[in-house]
Amino acid sequence: MAALHQPIEFYNSIGSPSVYLDKTHVSKCISAGAAACVSCSLFNPLDCLRVRWQVAPAKEGFLRYGEAIIRNEGVLEGLWRPGLGANVTGMCLSAAIRFGSYETVRDYLMAASASENSSFSKNARDDKQWSHILGSGLICGATGYWLTAPFHSLKTRQQANMGLTGSSGAASSLRSVDGAYIANRRTAVAGVISELQITMRKNGVFGLWKGAMPLTARGALFTAGQMIGYDGLKTCSKSYGVRDGPYLHLAASIAASFCASAMSAPADLMTARFITSGMTLSQCAREIYHVGGVAGFWRGWTLSFVRLTPVMLTFST
Repeated sequence: MAALHQPIEFYNSIGSPSVYLDKTHVSKCISAGAAACVSCSLFNPLDCLRVRWQVAPAKEGFLRYGEAIIRNEGVLEGLWRPGLGANVTGMCLSAAIRFGSYETVRDYLMAASASENSSFSKNARDDKQWSHILGSGLICGATGYWLTAPFHSLKTRQQANMGLTGSSGAASSLRSVDGAYIANRRTAVAGVISELQITMRKNGVFGLWKGAMPLTARGALFTAGQMIGYDGLKTCSKSYGVRDGPYLHLAASIAASFCASAMSAPADLMTARFITSGMTLSQCAREIYHVGGVAGFWRGWTLSFVRLTPVMLTFST
């Protein structure tokens, strides 16, 4: 992550921690949102394939399942368009919140943890600890995903509707995420605003936040994993004399992708199952465990890691 161009003043006149924001904070939010727009637009097919495979009734592997989708539906209609608008909107807004505020929250936690240490200096980056990285990642991730939950939930519903029909393109006997039999596959690529309005008319404003709990947990674990992998690895490597450069950046980005996908995979699968099945979270967890055991909670992890690696390189550049 880029360093702050302006130093943060950690204490106010009465000695309590405080953080002052400047235009650098705004620029981080804008750049993070722009990077999310680009990466989500490019890699939505992999995200759609992951969600469709997670909820599909078929037991085949994701490679064979993806081949069937491309053969029967094409890349554009089967994988690229479903949920694209909601995915780009949700990730753009959540990335601006999560990555734009991460360093500010992290530095605030560093200042707060050292509030009783009179020798605490303004060069607080030398006092960065794993707890600061983990805590700020959890806070920023949970906040960003909860605020943008309607878009993430809509994206999952639209992509899952495609998965519930199966790769053959015919409506299955399963019910869609709205409780009705799937009759028109074009609903998976309907406009974001129109779909949100339909949800509000049917379920009220709070209906927009259906599935927000596992989504928020997913966002918190995802962001914490990313920051532990990237910020944590770079901080640890520098403490051992490793020079910052493209090779360290590459290694940290891969580590961020691995940690983010591994930590968020169970919550990611729970979100997809919860939104599509109509079951409670505990029922979803029991079903996943009954079918695949503990390892079943990481279904789709490989796809997530492959999709996230180039995204992490984009965000971290």
